Amino acid sequence: MNELDISTILASAIHESKNRIGTLLYHTHTIKNHKEMDTDIDQTVDTIENILKQLNDEWVEYLYLYKLSTNGYNIQYETLNVSEFLDDQVFVLSSTAISKNLTLDFRCKDGLFATFDERLITSAISTTIYNSFRFAKKTITITAEMHENFLVFSIEDDGPGFENDEHDDFLFSQNTGLGLYFCDLSAQSHIINDTSGYITKGKSDLLNGACLKIFLPQ
Repeated sequence: MNELDISTILASAIHESKNRIGTLLYHTHTIKNHKEMDTDIDQTVDTIENILKQLNDEWVEYLYLYKLSTNGYNIQYETLNVSEFLDDQVFVLSSTAISKNLTLDFRCKDGLFATFDERLITSAISTTIYNSFRFAKKTITITAEMHENFLVFSIEDDGPGFENDEHDDFLFSQNTGLGLYFCDLSAQSHIINDTSGYITKGKSDLLNGACLKIFLPQ
């Protein structure tokens, strides 16, 4: 990935936050005028909550991205139960998935332990899943497994896949603005015995849509 300067990160943050706030203002206006507009208040409130959560997660990502880009972030390695880690990710994002009529689940063998920065990878996975929320038809699945000396997280959906230009461009230039770049930096920052992490993107063997893999050395 090409390096991006802080001005690019800041411009993207301001642009996307402005869009989110505009959407929030629209939905608050809808609530104020719900009688005239015959609006489902509960559904509108759920939408507002989901937008606020995504906005919060994006700003967390921007802060991490800034620190990663300026070598100001120190990796905090922890040895974690991967199944429990993924269960937490699905729990946090499940309400958004339900609101979009999507199924979000995970696959991981019991007893799998691995070492990585929990906060950083949590943010990388949520960034990828938010992207999948836009393109998935019915299902998003996170899989974790060991491959040689790497822990591999695979985030797969049943959408059009990366062959669709919109999906590919979206991951880099929309939503969080720097999603693919952030995931790549997050993986690269994990270094064990001079071996760095990395990402790949391609076609999902499980769901026939997009698949982003995050490789973390062990």
